[in-house]
Formats: sequence, C-alpha cells, structure tokens
Amino acid sequence: MLYPAMLKLAGKQVVVIGGGKVAARKVASLVEAKAIVRVVSPEVSLEMAELIAHHPIDWQQKSFQKQDVETAFVVFAATNDRKVNEYIGQCASDRQLVNIADDPNASNFFVPASLKKGKLAIAVSTSGGSPGLSKKIIQELAHQYDDQFIHFLDFLAECREQIKSRVSDPIKRKQLLTELIQSDLYEQMRGADDQERITLFNNLIDSRG
Repeated sequence: MLYPAMLKLAGKQVVVIGGGKVAARKVASLVEAKAIVRVVSPEVSLEMAELIAHHPIDWQQKSFQKQDVETAFVVFAATNDRKVNEYIGQCASDRQLVNIADDPNASNFFVPASLKKGKLAIAVSTSGGSPGLSKKIIQELAHQYDDQFIHFLDFLAECREQIKSRVSDPIKRKQLLTELIQSDLYEQMRGADDQERITLFNNLIDSRG
C-alpha cells in the first residue's frame, strides 16, 4: 500500500540526474515548488537548457558521481541508462527520497499524475495498475475544476480568513466554516458573481451574530 502525501520542497535540495525530456519535466515541477535544484548530466535537451537559462538551476555538466547525492533531500534518477539509474539508487541513503524513472520497485516514492491550478492540487494514482487511467482521471478533473472554480476557491480562502478574524467563538467559527462548504449556500455562491458572493457571505456572518 502507498501512503499519499504532499511534499514541501521550498528551500530543499533536490538532485536530478539526467538531462533529457523526462528529467526536464521533473525539473519544471521542482522549480515551481521552489526547490533548490541541481541537475547532473554531461549534456541536456533543449527543454532542459531552456529551464536552466531562465531559473536558478545548478547544472553540473558531468557524469554522475556518488557524492552528487550526499546532501540531497530528494533524488531523481532520470538518465537513459538503466545501469546508471540503478547505481544512483544504490548510492542514495535510506534516509533520502529516491525516484528511479525506469524502475518503480527500486524507488521509495512515486510522482502521481496531478492537477495543479492556483491553490488546488489533486494527485491521482492507480498504484501502477494503469498510469494511463490516472492521466485520464486528471483530464476529467481539469474540466470539472476549471478556471472559474479556481477563482471561487480563492474567494473561499478569503472567506476563511474573514471568519477567523471576525468570529472569536471557536465553536461558531467551526460551524461557519462547515456551513460555507456543506450547505445550499455553497452552490449558491459557486454560481454567483463576485458581488453576490460577498453579499451571501456577509448575510451568513450576520445571521450567526
């Protein structure tokens, strides 16, 4: 069984060994997560070169050596050589998070198919049963949670902050936060424009004293 989790990688050192398209996709996500990224590869693809040119990525233009992963929090082995990837996994410590691109059994974590829009982050895994289905589910969710929903999510986040600052009673505060997403009010607010949402929210606060 897998244990689902979201990692906070901001300020953490992540080493990606490999310079191809697979490695570039991983680096793009890591940059977005504000990780401290080091790439180890003698050569890089155009996609990787573009990332290196526009982001503070430490490119070690050389072949992999054991010491390259000694201080890493997360290690990605993403070369096009299975034996090199296997060796990288052997060099990593049991205390490190290690993902071997072509050998899930040698990895101690996986990167699931994911949807990231604004504050919304959804990860889907079939535990390796059907990676294609994971991607299909993500595509369906992307249609369900469109840009309008992301705007609504930002509004709900602001409502939460308003409730925390305006309502001192912890019991009332919890009731309001629950009602905000588990009542007919949720559907009303989701279908309303910004001004109507503000009015509905203020009415909710006023009705609870």
